[in-house]
Amino acid sequence: MIPPALPFAGTVYQIGAVTADLDRAMADYSRLLGLSGWKRMDTDYLGRYREWSGRIANRNAFAPWGAIHLELIEPGIGDGNAMEWLRTRGEGIFHLGVAVDDVRQRPADAEVVFEVTSQTQPDGSPAIVHLDTVARLGYFTELAWRPMAERLAAWVTDPIGKDRT
Repeated sequence: MIPPALPFAGTVYQIGAVTADLDRAMADYSRLLGLSGWKRMDTDYLGRYREWSGRIANRNAFAPWGAIHLELIEPGIGDGNAMEWLRTRGEGIFHLGVAVDDVRQRPADAEVVFEVTSQTQPDGSPAIVHLDTVARLGYFTELAWRPMAERLAAWVTDPIGKDRT
């Protein structure tokens, strides 16, 4: 049986994993999975996770992985879902990133539990959200506005692109 189509036009572009030690995780993924070409980016933004809202700052690293890329996140400041995941579940994959044309088009039965409120689509709505798919899929599903996801993917795969730290 062929599974039904997603209720939105989406393309998987990223796997996100949380870690307590970004440098060690980069070395582990390089040694164990052969990933290379790492790019570093420190993020600092306003976000909301469930009832909490505030500043989130993380250390991040990205590496091309075939047609997609891996994002490693070392939570720093704020009580976002990456920080909670690390505290309650430990290190590992915590989201699958899907590039979409409009983040507002999503399954009706998947609650938005995380959103980056300081990065928006042209209409002012959040450009990145995480759906609470953990109980059903084992991880959050990230919906990212396609132009933003494509810019990130282009930077990750650009051999001369500079780190953003």
